[in-house]
Amino acid sequence: MHFDDLLKILGELGRYQQIRLFYIYLVAIVCAFHAMNMVFVSAKPDYKCHVPRVNVSDPIFGNTTEKDFQDFLQSAGKCEIYDAKKISKLILSGKYTLNEMKAKNVTVPKNKCTDWDYSREVYGPTIVTQFDLVCDKDWLRSTSKTLYFFGRLVGAVVFGQLSDIVGRKPTFFACLLMLLIVGCVASAAPNFYVFIPFYILQGAAQTGLFLVIFIMGTELVGPSYRMFAGFVIHAFYAIGYMTLAGLAYGIGNWRYIELVITIPVVLFVPYIWLLPESVRWLLSKQKEEQAKNIIRKVAETNHVQITEEILEDLTKLDEKIETETKGRKYTIIDLCRPGMICLSLNVWFNWLVNAMLYYGLSLGTGNLGGDPYINFCIAGAVEIPACIMCILILNPLGRRRPLCVIMVIGGAACIATGFIELIPLKITLAMIGKFCITSSYTIIYLMAAEVFPTVVRNIGIGVSSMCARIGGMLAPQILELNRFWGPLPLIVFGGLAIFSGALALLLPETSGKPLPQTLEDAMGPEKRKATDKGIKMKVCSKETERNQKIDN
Repeated sequence: MHFDDLLKILGELGRYQQIRLFYIYLVAIVCAFHAMNMVFVSAKPDYKCHVPRVNVSDPIFGNTTEKDFQDFLQSAGKCEIYDAKKISKLILSGKYTLNEMKAKNVTVPKNKCTDWDYSREVYGPTIVTQFDLVCDKDWLRSTSKTLYFFGRLVGAVVFGQLSDIVGRKPTFFACLLMLLIVGCVASAAPNFYVFIPFYILQGAAQTGLFLVIFIMGTELVGPSYRMFAGFVIHAFYAIGYMTLAGLAYGIGNWRYIELVITIPVVLFVPYIWLLPESVRWLLSKQKEEQAKNIIRKVAETNHVQITEEILEDLTKLDEKIETETKGRKYTIIDLCRPGMICLSLNVWFNWLVNAMLYYGLSLGTGNLGGDPYINFCIAGAVEIPACIMCILILNPLGRRRPLCVIMVIGGAACIATGFIELIPLKITLAMIGKFCITSSYTIIYLMAAEVFPTVVRNIGIGVSSMCARIGGMLAPQILELNRFWGPLPLIVFGGLAIFSGALALLLPETSGKPLPQTLEDAMGPEKRKATDKGIKMKVCSKETERNQKIDN
């Protein structure tokens, strides 16, 4: 008996699963806090060179006020300032008045800024204002975001592999502990160079945590509810997204924002007793007794009678699973075997593009005009109807075609946004793009969980998440292309979305099908035959070459 068949007896979404899924959904809120905090932690407010107090009481300065003099000094630019002492000498010498200097564009020496005044109209203290990441250090601001996504890349690889080796539950708590420690240390960092290593580790822990809870959620329910479970996790993630806007607005200071989004991790300590290990993982590792105990608890909570015969039949459900998994550890190489590599590359590229657009649009909400907190909140709010739409259409329409159509529409909306000047229309088109890319990101997340077999599912999704982090790393750098031409970042995002949507049509349809257990299940009969045929042809070719050498 397949575990999916057993779940139909136990209840695909019974009381036991409902309670555990709710626990998992609460973790998704905290994951969203840490995934998107960079929008406010590294926000760049308006700024200008700091000018010390200047004495203009001498009558020769005429009607010049201290503010007029300071404004003139700052008019050299945001990264340079006119030399106050030399200007004062020119005025006191009687050669020019301040107004004559302005009118005649008199050349006066400039100095580099060493201190800045930052506007507090929109943002409170951020790492930009506290560590002076402007002018010559401006590249460190965008680099900090890229490095955060690098941390998420590392987390996807390490924790994806770890959860397949030691289990979902131990990895879950390892990520929680790591997130608590590095988040608190990062909030107290005295300078940028202390902050950034812990910020990278924070990204690693956040990605590992969300990766594991998504897998735990989809492996907990039956085939009919996998889509529902996956999308509701993303809906709770969107709640965290919107909540972060309110927290950032109310708190202001980036250090306190870091603390407030990190401390709630402590609330998940009771999950040691509340969350079970994945039964699918236990079965794949031949831990039959532990799997049976959890199944009995599920049956008891769901008020279902389960016989020992069914349990015994389940633990020996597939000799080929036992043959493939016993004494063997799977790696990324298994996902690059003939018959799997095209599928893997397609899924991974879709993840990269979806993440690039998702984070590019999220990080760019402050560039749309209007209130950045409201824009950010709207960008989070559109994710909920996006998830609802996916729940309504994906079972009747499948996964593959909706993914293609949604990505093409989202890409077109991104390109159009780049050429619109009217702020309300610009924000509307950007939110349409965000709505579409949220939908497609959710679909490809679900498809990855459905196309990769149990023995390498977390490795497959771990590599997928790694590719997504590469997309995230590229997003801040692509946003910087607006220095050359304003619409360029959105054109790049939109073009890649359309191309990726077209490639999605080559993916297999997974709607309503059992989760594959082995690599052969994932390849399907046609690909398996082709792979076997290819192997036989290679063997025959080698034998022919060997015979020819012998004959010669």
